Amino acid sequence: MPATKTKPIRATEKPTGTEYRGKQTRTGNSFGFRFDRALFKSHPEFAGEVKAQVIAPGRMLVSVAEPVTERADPVMASFLAFLASDIAKAPETIQPMSRDLAQRIDRLVDGVAVAHDESLGEESLL
Repeated sequence: MPATKTKPIRATEKPTGTEYRGKQTRTGNSFGFRFDRALFKSHPEFAGEVKAQVIAPGRMLVSVAEPVTERADPVMASFLAFLASDIAKAPETIQPMSRDLAQRIDRLVDGVAVAHDESLGEESLL
């Protein structure tokens, strides 16, 4: 039996091997598979279109048909549109941030640990 070569996991990839449970369900006139919410939270790449290939009796490979692009946040998009409009109407009101304000911000966040890829959850933070 030939040796298999394993692909190293990049820092942005989540480890595989976690088992997710699901079952067949009726959706309209078709059937589909429903899986634990944890699958989609852990692997958001499956939020879009997927394809399935039967690879052996009782075995199926499910893969992403097309990569999902990040969805725009409608609130942030509205705010940025408002900001762009405001800047276009009165560009003379734009001022650089003061050194005092920058130092105050630095003091407020000093020692705060940040994980840029950590999910903040689905609840509202406000």
